[in-house]
Amino acid sequence: MLTQLAFNLDIINPEPDTMSSTAFRDPAFEQNKQDAVHRWVPWIAGFSAGFVADALQRYVSARRQNVRVLDPFAGVGTTLVEGLRRGYDVIGFEVNPFAALASRVKCSAFEVEPQELWNTILTFEDKARQRTADLDRAFANGDDPTQCLPAPESRPPAGFRSRVPFFSPTVERKVLHCLDIIREIPQPQIRDIALLAFGAIIIQVSNYSYEPSLGSRAAAGKANVLNADVVGILSKKLREIYDDLRLYRKEIEKFVTRPKALVINENSLFLHQMLPREHIDIVITSPPYLNNYHYLRNTRPHLFWLNLADKTIDLKKFEHANFGKYWQTVRGSQPIRLNFSMPDLEEIIESIAIKNPEKGVYGGRGWANYATEYFNDCHQICMSLQHVLKSKGIAVFVLGNSIIQGVNVHTDCLFGNIGELCGLKLEGIHPIREKRVGNSIINSSIRNGDPKNSRLYESAVILRKP
Repeated sequence: MLTQLAFNLDIINPEPDTMSSTAFRDPAFEQNKQDAVHRWVPWIAGFSAGFVADALQRYVSARRQNVRVLDPFAGVGTTLVEGLRRGYDVIGFEVNPFAALASRVKCSAFEVEPQELWNTILTFEDKARQRTADLDRAFANGDDPTQCLPAPESRPPAGFRSRVPFFSPTVERKVLHCLDIIREIPQPQIRDIALLAFGAIIIQVSNYSYEPSLGSRAAAGKANVLNADVVGILSKKLREIYDDLRLYRKEIEKFVTRPKALVINENSLFLHQMLPREHIDIVITSPPYLNNYHYLRNTRPHLFWLNLADKTIDLKKFEHANFGKYWQTVRGSQPIRLNFSMPDLEEIIESIAIKNPEKGVYGGRGWANYATEYFNDCHQICMSLQHVLKSKGIAVFVLGNSIIQGVNVHTDCLFGNIGELCGLKLEGIHPIREKRVGNSIINSSIRNGDPKNSRLYESAVILRKP
């Protein structure tokens, strides 16, 4: 069965789930940039609110009472917010502290009185303009911005390093003043909203950009940001949040009993130790793909500037807790073995391992270790779901295939079969969309391979607990 699933990309298991591949909307997070609440934080990964809405409509709309929704890889809270909007209790696990902050703020923001947030925004704007007024004049005159008064109390995070200055001098001074004012906000929930807004705009005013990984603007052929209206940009984000909050509260207030949210900043592989047996009705999630996209490194500025990390060693802890690990953390290890038996997967991993042996850990062996760790974690998460899902409970996983050292790995099909090994029933694999073809983040050299075998795509894998 695995061989058939792994290499027939158009499979849709017709029994018992017969919906077509168009039953789900495009999962790309790009769609969220215009959606209320979801647009608060730009995010390079994740899926769309529309996709989550489709999954909830299909699988739980008839069971309005006492529904619990779980996202083991909550990211910035798309599944959680959509669950709350429908009156469901939600639980999210997220190992990245910045993403966990975003999820937590989004899941509790409706508790804030809009007028209190509005008053805070007006106070912020007034104070920030006063404290940064001389900086634009100093920049225009070519003066040293550090000589402008008043001096901010906040300081750049001591443990943060970047290859080029993350902020230009004038921008950094404005950023520090804004942080001072945010930290003066007395209400913790509103202060967290303001910190999240700050995190949402810092790349925009920095000398870095996403291409799609975080890198210097200069390396991408872009000019540095020598000056920026930090106050205006941050204020615009706060006003956007205020507008959305008013609508968000009305959505939640229609429920007699307010839905509850729990966001856990921990590794979800051990969720079976933290949640009761048969506690969850539906899981909707998208774990990190087998593409070595380094979520933590791409949020390093957020982690340090928001005091969510103090030293580089803090990031190492998060890296080792990340689902699938990272190639950088396992490439030099002795050959890693699967923790379960699946001969077809073992053949795929070995076919990666024998590629480019002359490159050492940069060749196939290092990538084979990474793939093995990834699928070991897939097995662990499926075992955990078998524990926490209720009988007949559903798990919807969005996954993309990967091309590693020229080997096309159909992660969706393999994941479905791993789920079955763990006692779950694979109900369908639904192709959702194709992605661009080109050299991938993991140096898979697609353009040098067989064009017929280089299609990148995403699928929804549907598992049910019997």
